Amino acid sequence: MGIIYSVIGFILAIGVLVAVHEFGHFWVARKLGVKVLTFSVGFGKPLWRKVAGPDQTEYIIGSIPLGGYVKMLGEHTEGNEVGSNEAHRAFDNQPIWKRSLIVAAGPAINFLFAILLFMLLGLQSIDRLTPTFGDVPEQSVLAQAGVKAGDKLIRVDGKPVEFLFQHDLYIFNQVLKREALTLTIMSDGRERTLDVPTADIPIYRINPSTLMRQLGFVRIAPAITTEIEVVTPGSPAAQAGLLAGDLFVSIDEAPIVQWRDLVGAVQPAAGKPLSVTVERDGARLTKLITPETVVVGEQSFGRLGVGPKVLPYPAEQLITISRSPWAALQYGATQTWLMSTLTVRMLWKMVTLQVSHKNVNGPLMIADVAGKAIQVGVSTYLYFLALISISLGVMNLLPIPMLDGGRLATYVVEMFAGRKTAERVFMATQPLGLVMLAGLMSLAFYNDILKIFN
Repeated sequence: MGIIYSVIGFILAIGVLVAVHEFGHFWVARKLGVKVLTFSVGFGKPLWRKVAGPDQTEYIIGSIPLGGYVKMLGEHTEGNEVGSNEAHRAFDNQPIWKRSLIVAAGPAINFLFAILLFMLLGLQSIDRLTPTFGDVPEQSVLAQAGVKAGDKLIRVDGKPVEFLFQHDLYIFNQVLKREALTLTIMSDGRERTLDVPTADIPIYRINPSTLMRQLGFVRIAPAITTEIEVVTPGSPAAQAGLLAGDLFVSIDEAPIVQWRDLVGAVQPAAGKPLSVTVERDGARLTKLITPETVVVGEQSFGRLGVGPKVLPYPAEQLITISRSPWAALQYGATQTWLMSTLTVRMLWKMVTLQVSHKNVNGPLMIADVAGKAIQVGVSTYLYFLALISISLGVMNLLPIPMLDGGRLATYVVEMFAGRKTAERVFMATQPLGLVMLAGLMSLAFYNDILKIFN
């Protein structure tokens, strides 16, 4: 089922985002009087085709959902004459400002689409944890700055904080810029201001998904009982007859008071029989169970195959976040701006070898994330769509031949050196664009395959 969700999530995401991107080109071209011949989402053999409108525009859904295009009258049509009665509607006959607007409209609408998605997410009323720190890792930057469990975050660089990860994109940007953070916290009943340096944080192998925890931003953990809530079918626990609702009492006569006591006893005992005592319906049962061996990377540990019952957070640890439409729009614009600048900085750091190339993900990893997002829920999938829309907008603005950014760069050359020179530059750099895109895709696929095998 996971593969099916990944395929559905990936095709839906690419289809929607490509349609949005190409619609930007299409809509602006039409508004500026340029005749559109074809609007295609996908490449290859058409799965669906329709000709409609006063210009008899051809609308296509292609069989390969990895891109799309808008074909306009007179656009790079060498040898294909445009009739004199329609010459004024040909793309190549338009002034630079019109052509630039049409080309820039694709990436621009990707950013606008992301703002809309973030705005919709911002309109939701959602419960968040109060900005109180949990167990701050001892070696983290925040721990060394003096932050400890139970402290409450009030402001980040003067920005008010409602929940702990409210400013995660801003903080990520500051880390990449190597600029210090000023945190205001409430600790032991008094307000303190801490300067948190970021210049010494190793960023070459930075992991965006774990950065906040690496810095020390750890939320309060929920209360975990010693009661079993889930037993994995076929696991050692299932084979021994443990059931949901059983309460761990001891392992090898050592008392189990917290779930971490269980983890501490089981993980080092891979392949070794353990005497496990549980309580069920007021009676105590003792089972001899041998934890299975699980290997992750170069480490191995024991596992029984049970999950604990996690208690809900108490009301005093939760805060309901709700925004007005205007505040949600501001939230959408801010998130889109921060994510866009973060993407550009990450790309630049990779080009200058300051950040590992392993952060480049290809279609396989995108499909995997899409599948997981669509299973979690609509909100998570909309957030995923917003992030990919921003990535699509940024990538298309890169000054690489064959991308929108490359065409905009050619128009800049045309402004200063004339049209013929710009056309020669465009034709000469097309092979370079192919090589650069092929190299980028090869790197992305290489990283995907490496992650799959690991």
